Amino acid sequence: MEITVIWVVFFGLGAGLGYPIMVYSKNRGLIPWVLIPLIGYSIPLFTIGPHPIVLGLYLPLAGYLLYVGQMVIRNPSAINEFWLEFGTKNE
Repeated sequence: MEITVIWVVFFGLGAGLGYPIMVYSKNRGLIPWVLIPLIGYSIPLFTIGPHPIVLGLYLPLAGYLLYVGQMVIRNPSAINEFWLEFGTKNE
């Protein structure tokens, strides 16, 4: 698969479409709101294939998940504090 200018444009379009979904999901909470778009993106990935727009959709959410992952690795008690706050907020 060669990378051409139109491939880069479509990938940027996919990332641009995925960014507002990432912001919405991030503001709603990590689980299940980040998992819902990832599952939803898998439908076109497995039906259309690795089209640049579909791959670009994953980029913002993958970046956010990497950020959260490195935050937890650097401070493992952060995930415990998150779940404690989450439990008290929903009571």
